[in-house]
Amino acid sequence: MTKYVVKRLLLMIPTLVGVAVLVFFLMRVVPGDVVELRFAGESSFASKENLDKERARLGLDKPLWKQFVDWMGGIARLDFGVSMWTGAPIIEEIRLRFALSLQLAIMSTLIAVLLAIPLGVLAALKQDTWVDYAVRIFSIAGLATPSFWLGIVFILMLLIVFKWLPPMVYTPFWVNPVQNLAQLIWPALAVGYRYSAVAMRMTRSAMLEVLREDYIRTARAKGLWEKLILSRHALKNAMLPVLTVIALEFAFLMGGLVVTEQVFNLNGLGLLFVESVAHRDYTLTQALVLLVAAVFIFVNFLVELAYAWIDPRIKFR
Repeated sequence: MTKYVVKRLLLMIPTLVGVAVLVFFLMRVVPGDVVELRFAGESSFASKENLDKERARLGLDKPLWKQFVDWMGGIARLDFGVSMWTGAPIIEEIRLRFALSLQLAIMSTLIAVLLAIPLGVLAALKQDTWVDYAVRIFSIAGLATPSFWLGIVFILMLLIVFKWLPPMVYTPFWVNPVQNLAQLIWPALAVGYRYSAVAMRMTRSAMLEVLREDYIRTARAKGLWEKLILSRHALKNAMLPVLTVIALEFAFLMGGLVVTEQVFNLNGLGLLFVESVAHRDYTLTQALVLLVAAVFIFVNFLVELAYAWIDPRIKFR
């Protein structure tokens, strides 16, 4: 097992290098220039000489291979440089937004799990009854409802019914936990319900398949308690595909909630992503893509380790 873990960790390095190469050169292919955008509001001063000086200051006058080597050298030292648009260190640009997006992703995933697994199991046990139909309608409604629209409904409901609006200025959890949760619980509910629908249907399908297996019938024939059969034999074997779906959704939530963040006035990684691409901020966009890629790779690594813990039949060699 130790050898497998080390091997998987080492394989992360070429994967991240490949992502770095792709995002670096693809950003240079995208039409537009950060220097021209910065001078767009000062057209009278945007002479060719000023543009060349600004490109030289940002290092954009160097050959592409030289820019790439300098950037990778900085990453090796954990130095992502500064934003080409704001001039602020990229670490500082990402730090607070990463904490916000990570907390929102964790809260949304917990809500999705708490909704999906119990309701998915219940729907499988009560197949083709009114309970099963109700759960399926609930999940289909989640698939059909955009999380940002549900967030707008939450805000209107709180304003009209309770005459109260959640705080619109982000407060870190360690500063004021009550105000932090009062703001983030609503987007977490909207996003969590939306993404619980996929995991809910996956849980139902996996449980129906497992409950038809021979070893489940054997366990019931031996007279084992139904709760013991479900928890020890059925649910653990049905959790593998569900775990994969939940992990992928969590990784996506780290940078894929642009519209929902705008609805709740949250300045997270998703909004920062859009702004960096719009400004052609090469260094910031490259750092954000690498960060999201690293999250996907690390979450996938944890899922593979969880497979071995859930299902002892899986042996890593």
